[in-house]
Amino acid sequence: LDSRKEYTKSDWIMWTAAMSPDKETFQKFANPLYKYINETVSRVPISDWHHTDSGRWVGFRARSVIGGYWMKVLMDKVQNNQ
Repeated sequence: LDSRKEYTKSDWIMWTAAMSPDKETFQKFANPLYKYINETVSRVPISDWHHTDSGRWVGFRARSVIGGYWMKVLMDKVQNNQ
């Protein structure tokens, strides 16, 4: 997101992952996010903005952009209906 800091935007990660050409590449993006959600010590509703080195919450919580986590499901559904 910004090379001057160690944080990321997880909704952007999942949008990017959804465009992956195969499952292995998708999982390379999604697995670290899954780990963050399950292991973060920050006990706030899922944050889409967190530190990559510690998994700590930066400032956002429970925002609607978390819907982007489901982009792969939507893309798969659209592809299967074509």
